Amino acid sequence: MVNHPSFCSDFTASVPDVEYFSTMSDSIDSQPSSTSVPDSLVQNISWNVLSELMTRTAAAVTGRDYYPVLAEQLASNLDVHYAMIGEICQWEDGQPTRMRALCFWDGQGVAENFEYALVGTPCGQLLEQAGESSGNLCFCWFPEELQRQFPEDIDLVKLQAESYLGVALLDPDTRQPIGHICILDDRPLSIEKRHRAEILLSLFATRTVAELKREQAERREQDKILELERALRELQQTHSKLVQVEKISSLGQLVAGVAHEINNPLGCLTGNLAHLGDYTADLLEHLSLYQQQYPDPSPDISEHAENIDLDYLKEDIPKMGNSMKVSVDRIQEIVSSLRQFSRLDAEESLCDVHDGLESTLVVLRHRLKANPDRPEIQVIKEYDELPEILARPGQLSQVFMNLLSNAIDAVEEDNQDRSYGEIETKPNVIGIRTHYFQDDEGDRIAICITDNGTGIPVEVQPRLFETFFTTKDGERGTGLGLSLSRQIITENHRGSLSFDSTPGQGTEFIIELPVSPGDKG
Repeated sequence: MVNHPSFCSDFTASVPDVEYFSTMSDSIDSQPSSTSVPDSLVQNISWNVLSELMTRTAAAVTGRDYYPVLAEQLASNLDVHYAMIGEICQWEDGQPTRMRALCFWDGQGVAENFEYALVGTPCGQLLEQAGESSGNLCFCWFPEELQRQFPEDIDLVKLQAESYLGVALLDPDTRQPIGHICILDDRPLSIEKRHRAEILLSLFATRTVAELKREQAERREQDKILELERALRELQQTHSKLVQVEKISSLGQLVAGVAHEINNPLGCLTGNLAHLGDYTADLLEHLSLYQQQYPDPSPDISEHAENIDLDYLKEDIPKMGNSMKVSVDRIQEIVSSLRQFSRLDAEESLCDVHDGLESTLVVLRHRLKANPDRPEIQVIKEYDELPEILARPGQLSQVFMNLLSNAIDAVEEDNQDRSYGEIETKPNVIGIRTHYFQDDEGDRIAICITDNGTGIPVEVQPRLFETFFTTKDGERGTGLGLSLSRQIITENHRGSLSFDSTPGQGTEFIIELPVSPGDKG
């Protein structure tokens, strides 16, 4: 192995003269040769071949176009079958292990780029020697019987390669190899051709290093741009989520305030309605007793009783009282559900999942009941006996609201091409199942929400939890509901949110939550 002095890096300025090339030392191989380069050979290639190569490769092309032109010209002017320029793409323990072909000339044209392992290859030995060398150039030459020397390299068999000459491309700053240029042939490589090839490879090594470093710098800049674009998208998504969360928080405070304001007069109505029922019963009883004691009232009293339909009033007033009590109880239920749904969860607390589900169903009751276009959406509940879990109830209610709203949207979308009678035959059904189980991760609960709607198209399913992705038109969807739901379940509750959907049959969303913080999903 012989090290060569560095050539000038500006190959476009002028063509090196004969005296310059005569300063080269012997090339590298396992048995260094003392054969010098004949002046006639140097003169022959310096003004004819080198001038053409310099013009066509150094001045005419740059970037990715440079590599195929260089490979083709090397193979053509050196009369070899193959030429390749490669870049190291993987390192292990400080040693290069894989190479990426930037251009491979196969005698007919440029082959498709590929990667290959360096272990047990002539390129691998070249780069290993280059890593141990302190010089500016490092060559590796195998004049014949190449396949016998590298029996594990099956690519040499495919190429029927018999000889090899390569030069390592060294980083001028670190002196570490970053790639190589090599030629291969299906014939032995003579010493004369070797010297001619070493001159050409030496000349273009520096230019190729410059091109490779420039390309690597461009890739790093492109990676930085992509990273900045990703960071910008994440920032925009985070901002939108924060805006959405702030809206939900503000809406929750508004709902909580309204519920509180309703609750005060509602308490008055509830308390007084009970007394009013008692008072009304007493008055009706007193009236009945009066009629028994005075069966023959005066004509004026009889006329007035007939005008006001006294018998009907005695029958209807208790019914009115009962109806008012049912309505007040209904309002109390709605207010309680609104307060549950609008809770601000600063900290985790023990909560009953079933309470959250029921509160959400109360809020959504207006969407479930029958309308002129369809019968009532059936809700089938299968509740297991669940322990209380440590969670943020308001956030869980938000997740239940998103999933149940999506289920209602799915069955309503399925109704678009069906008549009222057809829907009655095959009714809309939403199922809610809860289950308590134990596994290797500890005590857990599962909440499954199913629908028999349209299902989710297969091509959409991989993107379902992406931020801002929605299949709903207009203002019906923001693309944040499922994304926020998964974040609430996975990040805030250490659980999981998944789904199973069959287009045309329906969808099931599965929430799994740990019972206690120590049981992580």
